[in-house]
Amino acid sequence: MMRRAVVGFVLGIAAVLTFYGLCCAGPLDRVLGFVPQEISEAMVLFTNWSLIKDKLGLGSLTSESPLDLRIELVTRISQDQAAASAYGLSHMRSHAEEWGWDTADLDWEANISSQNLPPTYILKFRDGFDFAPLIERFQERGFIQTESHGATIFSHELDLRADWARATELSIHETAYLAEENMLILSSFGVEAFLAVAAGELKSLTEDTFARAAAAQLGDPYAAILLLGTGECLRFTLNPILDLIGTIPTKERIDELRAMIEERQLLVPYRALGVGYRYEDTRPIGTIVFEYDAPELAEMDLPARCLLAEEGSSTYFDAPIHESYFTVRDCDVEDSALILAVAPINDQPWRLFRMIFYWDAVFAGCSY
Repeated sequence: MMRRAVVGFVLGIAAVLTFYGLCCAGPLDRVLGFVPQEISEAMVLFTNWSLIKDKLGLGSLTSESPLDLRIELVTRISQDQAAASAYGLSHMRSHAEEWGWDTADLDWEANISSQNLPPTYILKFRDGFDFAPLIERFQERGFIQTESHGATIFSHELDLRADWARATELSIHETAYLAEENMLILSSFGVEAFLAVAAGELKSLTEDTFARAAAAQLGDPYAAILLLGTGECLRFTLNPILDLIGTIPTKERIDELRAMIEERQLLVPYRALGVGYRYEDTRPIGTIVFEYDAPELAEMDLPARCLLAEEGSSTYFDAPIHESYFTVRDCDVEDSALILAVAPINDQPWRLFRMIFYWDAVFAGCSY
């Protein structure tokens, strides 16, 4: 009897901790814990480098590893893997020499953009990484050092002529070092907002029901994209009338378009869109999740969105989605989420992210 009581108590505590995000939080959940809740039309790009490196047999890769192994990581990202966020990846050949680290030293990273803040990177470094060489470079290059919210900030006026500026991303000009977290937060300006969130002075996206739910549906992805806000669906919405601008449509074409608009099923705006990939055995599996205000809305949208995902076309490739991006394995509703399980074409998960970056997903649109 006593044993059952103890087990029940422990499980109860675990449930409470999980509810408040303090237990078993994955890397994507941790990212949400640094992002201000009040940012508008947010896009969160996330890459778990630890999972990708392990999958490629490069688990011990660091910036001190041979260059050919680090270049292999870069190459595989455009082949059978995918990175939604990739800080300085295009500078892999020189980044470690210029800055004392490169992508190979990261456990995971995120890139956050919105209407009211500049693009901001959150970089989580591997255990045991030595930040001293990076700090020395900041000091040698005239960065001003200040303290804020328990972090050290290195800032420099924008200087596009400096060799060190051309060897990395512009966000290096304002870098916050969080020693206890083994992390950097980088932005051309605006790291203070993220530090205030980390210090508990501002609410984070973990308090956004839809962001948290979408992240949970993606599980522990190798890489993922989150789009937040009811207006995001308009980015994927085709407008046949606007498509006629610059042309002289025939009466038959106008009648055809009018019929299409009148007969089209209503697509409801959603609160969050998540796209990510993971592995089942040896094959990548994509997850596309739409979070709605209520389960009834997800159920109402299910037939139309699934049909568009299965039979819709890519405007970029001028080919069906099932030849350009993915094939649909399953389409279902769970709680207030509509979830597509998909198989990337040629087992190339980067196609899922290209679809989002090109705003080329007709099934993610909404009615106007």
